[in-house]
Amino acid sequence: MATIGTRFRKWVLAQRIDGIAPTAVDTDHMRIKLMTVTAEVNIYAGLDGSEEIAEYRIVRHLDNEPIFFLHVLLDDLERAKELFEEMVEALESENEQQATHVLLCCTSALTTTLFASKMGDVAIALSLDYDFTAMPVTEALQPGGDWAAVLLAPQVSHMRQQIMDAHPNAVVFEIPGKVFGSFDAAAALQLVMHALHDVQTPITRHNDLRATRDLANDRRILIITLFTLRDHSRVGYRLFDHGVIASEGAVRKPRLDFRDIEDLIETLPGRGVAIDNLDAVGIAVPGVAYRGTVTLEGIVEGTHDLRGHIEGRFGIKTYVDNNCNAAAVGCYVSQDKYENLVFFRHAFGHAAGGLGTIIDGRLLKGRGNLAGEPRYYENLFALDMPFDDALWSEEGLFQIAKNVCAVSIALTAPEAIYLGVDTVDDMDELRQALCKIFPPEHVPPLYVVDDYIERVYLGEMAICLQKLHDPTYRSLGIS
Repeated sequence: MATIGTRFRKWVLAQRIDGIAPTAVDTDHMRIKLMTVTAEVNIYAGLDGSEEIAEYRIVRHLDNEPIFFLHVLLDDLERAKELFEEMVEALESENEQQATHVLLCCTSALTTTLFASKMGDVAIALSLDYDFTAMPVTEALQPGGDWAAVLLAPQVSHMRQQIMDAHPNAVVFEIPGKVFGSFDAAAALQLVMHALHDVQTPITRHNDLRATRDLANDRRILIITLFTLRDHSRVGYRLFDHGVIASEGAVRKPRLDFRDIEDLIETLPGRGVAIDNLDAVGIAVPGVAYRGTVTLEGIVEGTHDLRGHIEGRFGIKTYVDNNCNAAAVGCYVSQDKYENLVFFRHAFGHAAGGLGTIIDGRLLKGRGNLAGEPRYYENLFALDMPFDDALWSEEGLFQIAKNVCAVSIALTAPEAIYLGVDTVDDMDELRQALCKIFPPEHVPPLYVVDDYIERVYLGEMAICLQKLHDPTYRSLGIS
């Protein structure tokens, strides 16, 4: 038994969480059971048997779903302890949480009472701990209530600021007219979860997107995706072997730490994924990715040399790209009709969107890879409401999407525009708005993208293949 592993086992068993000591199920499995969640620390040998791997897992009792899951190689005791403390932090936070209370408001609450009941039925069917209440907006203006979110029916959406003042700790937004009018409770619940930044939900659908353009290859490429949210981050991976998905998984963490990517790669052999014969690692990240470094303003301080760290530690060719650029490439290779296109992503409630542009089959990057950053111009246009309010509104996001599309058409004249903008799914309405700005023949086809993550995975694989085949990265304009 490894010395570090022995010391780590003893250390774990000596800990106390809310006064409760871990239970040793056996030598390699330890468990901490609280009222609503159970944490596990499992230790097992790597494939070669010379090293041990620690697995950290938290399972929610309500639906038996893992809400925290990661691995670390037991070669650094302090790092193993640090990750255990992160697990305990997540464990205590989850155990303290009660049902998520959501308030629905209308003029009289008659319609919203039915809608709230229907949303509750959907939540129960999905084993989600959500509680929905409806009341007239006049009552909702009174402070009080532990509301995580307040949803406004379209007819009272003009009172958003007053509701925000009454409930400063709640996320307040309008139920889109199409959702409310069709009584689409599942779509409304999806928006609530998105607004509260819970990306790992049973509503999330997996769709294996295929490439229409020829991406035939004999490469083994590991793609890692990183998504940052208000209260946690998600690191996912997918191994492409000869273009076919051979393995995939994800890790959810309470905070972003680029070392999680190294830990993920290091422990893949313990999951049956050999890394010694990988041709490349491709990492898709938010923020600005330039020559292997990443800058995430407002999330992580400084610039981080991801490529240098990964290549230095594992000796594998590593490429780092912005996730919206990767999604644009994913849109490009998944069809063979257009050589010029734009992909625009803006998530509900997020401060800024992301844009990727393909011109003549090449990804537009610009100086410092800053081309197309919507955060520098999304809020410069005149809107019918304050920009911060627009981020939480169906009409506001529609206006933002219209403006970004107009800029893209004026500057690059794409043959198609792909949009992953939450609540914006009526392309006919958007086309009509754009035809008031441009002659109709200048407005390209508009497509809804509802499989954003799949586009990122596919596009990042295509980028890696391009870089491997063309080390100068010139033919796709990639650096």
